[in-house]
Amino acid sequence: MKKYGIAIFIATLFASIWILSSYTKSYTQNEVFSYLIKDQAYKPSAIYSVETQIAKAPLISTQVIFKDEIDARYFYKKEQGKIIQYNQAPIKGVDDGAYIYKHHENK
Repeated sequence: MKKYGIAIFIATLFASIWILSSYTKSYTQNEVFSYLIKDQAYKPSAIYSVETQIAKAPLISTQVIFKDEIDARYFYKKEQGKIIQYNQAPIKGVDDGAYIYKHHENK
């Protein structure tokens, strides 16, 4: 009986972590999308994709690709209650510093 209790506890723990992770990613993704539409005045049709990941640093990061620049990706995070763009990079390869990003936000 004790083995089943431990197994149920572990399964519940993993399920809880997965549910919380999924919720956090979805919520953050929606926050970034809303920021782009409301604060930056992009049309939803201008955005190709928005994908949030949980990683090391920053812990929660959202990658945005715009339809008019599908070879570049922009990274957003929430800091002190605000969504900020903290980096940009090419989809493939390394940023050599020569490329001018269309959607770069001045900090």
